[in-house]
Amino acid sequence: MNKSKKPIKSNKKVNKKQFTINPKIWIILASVLGLVLIVAVLFDQLYKRPLVTIDGKDYYVEDMTYQFFTTESYHDYIDQLYGGNYWDMPYSESSTISVRDFTKAQTINNVIYQEILYNEAVSNGYTLTQEESESIDEEVDTILKDENLSEKIIKKNGFTSDYLKSVLTKTTLVNRYIQDVIDTLDIDEEAIKADFDYEEYRQYDIEYLFISTEVNKEDNTTEPMNEEDKKAALDKITSLRKDALEAEDWKALIPEDEEQLEYRESNFLPTDTYFPEDFMNTLMAMENQEISEVLETEDGYYIVRMINNNSSETYDKVVKDAITAAEDEAFSNEYFDNILPKHSYETHDSAIKRLRMGRITLVK
Repeated sequence: MNKSKKPIKSNKKVNKKQFTINPKIWIILASVLGLVLIVAVLFDQLYKRPLVTIDGKDYYVEDMTYQFFTTESYHDYIDQLYGGNYWDMPYSESSTISVRDFTKAQTINNVIYQEILYNEAVSNGYTLTQEESESIDEEVDTILKDENLSEKIIKKNGFTSDYLKSVLTKTTLVNRYIQDVIDTLDIDEEAIKADFDYEEYRQYDIEYLFISTEVNKEDNTTEPMNEEDKKAALDKITSLRKDALEAEDWKALIPEDEEQLEYRESNFLPTDTYFPEDFMNTLMAMENQEISEVLETEDGYYIVRMINNNSSETYDKVVKDAITAAEDEAFSNEYFDNILPKHSYETHDSAIKRLRMGRITLVK
């Protein structure tokens, strides 16, 4: 006898409650959800997000368009030279940050710096002088008439006269304020000047007639002339020396169809290596307005007139640059130690991340 149990099948049907939704409700729900999505997208696109807050005031993209435009214009030109690959290159060999991200951060930091200094200047009673106001008006007109500033760019970025005047007003007051602060700082200009030996930077200004004794080759290298051609070159420049002794304008000595003789102006320091040392020693012994004999170097023949054997141009420049560097460092310390602590700022990273340098103000 098979005692295994068999399942007993029931013929009774199980009743389940079924809920149905009217198709009209589905349509309404879908419409509502679609509308919510559209509103969310529009809100996301149209809602103005401040990039930074400085001293309690929010600053938006439109407040910074001129600063972004100047930065983007400069780097976009370089981008074109690189064939469109520059923006995403590393900013430097030792950095992984791209040019695009670095210049964005740099621009925003510059805005923060300028706005804080502008607020400080205003709090100290700075206002435009009549001369500064007139100068700004002229500069605004110049900017708007710049042929490189198209109507599309002006319209896109809101470069109205009032906007540009506001930007330049801030720049003008900030620059004057910075200089006034620098003037109060303890910077020993004489000590800085004493660090530079005048004789090392003594500049010799010359003009000269030149004819090369080298021949250009197809591979862009040079080789010495043969002796016959070299003698012809020497005779040619030697015959010109008599006229050079009497002429004030040496440029006029070179005929328009002349292909070998050249007129050049130059200058050098005792430490330079552009000219051969013995050649420079000969020139440094010359008096002002003295005209040399025909001088020979490895590359050709020269007739030189000493214009000024004691120019301070280079010396003055290196001293000025050193003083400026010292002023910049002193003001930077003053800014971080005494000015910045009196102000507040906050960057809004979520809004900043949305910006893509190269596409903020430019019109493609």
